[in-house]
Amino acid sequence: MLRELKKVQQVTGEPKRRWFFAHEIDLVVWEEEDGAISGFQLAYDKHRNEHSISWQKDRGYSHYVVDDGEPVAGANHTPFLYMDGPFKSDRVLDLFLAMSSHVPPAIVACVEAKLRQFDVSQQP
Repeated sequence: MLRELKKVQQVTGEPKRRWFFAHEIDLVVWEEEDGAISGFQLAYDKHRNEHSISWQKDRGYSHYVVDDGEPVAGANHTPFLYMDGPFKSDRVLDLFLAMSSHVPPAIVACVEAKLRQFDVSQQP
């Protein structure tokens, strides 16, 4: 199940960041002062061929493959995101919904709606 991490680093000038963690997926949500969701990033397949789907209200959608960096002398490099092709929205949506019982309903509804609306042709 996705569980909210309480001590999440906030970035000055950005909306409030909330992070929900599970071993299979992560969800980061940005909320405006009025509680409106201005964006999210959902990482999935974290233990094999990790990918990330993002939506930002002012930029639209992005779908990435995550390169977590090669470990060197016991330390990992910074992960990089590379644009990736087709997004299997049905499978990821099913996984998200199955793992989201502890996520506030308004966040679940927003992420679900955006995942259903995703169209790979909308990527920059």
